[in-house]
Amino acid sequence: MVAKKVEMKVDINCGKCKNAIMQAVAEIEGVNQVVLDEEKSLLTVVGTMDPICVAEKLWKIKQKPVVVNIGPPKPPEAKTEPKPVCCKPCPPYCPPTYCPPPYCPPYYNNNCDMVTVSTYSNGSGCTIV
Repeated sequence: MVAKKVEMKVDINCGKCKNAIMQAVAEIEGVNQVVLDEEKSLLTVVGTMDPICVAEKLWKIKQKPVVVNIGPPKPPEAKTEPKPVCCKPCPPYCPPTYCPPPYCPPYYNNNCDMVTVSTYSNGSGCTIV
């Protein structure tokens, strides 16, 4: 069966009613998630269960459920991992075998190169080694 999200209005008059609703619905086969919004008197059930079974269970505990919505559940939010940000530039000299992680994160392959810039005394150009 395909997972679905069922929303129903229910009567929540006390803590005992809330517990009875939660317990009754949680016993239904195929229920994955139960959320009860007391302010809105809204019961949300997600799973592969039959919505009619949910309503029948609620009738058995003297509730008068009103179906508000039946549809597909929200797809899970895609989690994107942020790329690490290098806060410090590579130091002027890193030994070839070790470059500390705050300077060169893994996506830089831990390489630090030494660069020397020299200029000619007559100002005709520079050499980068």
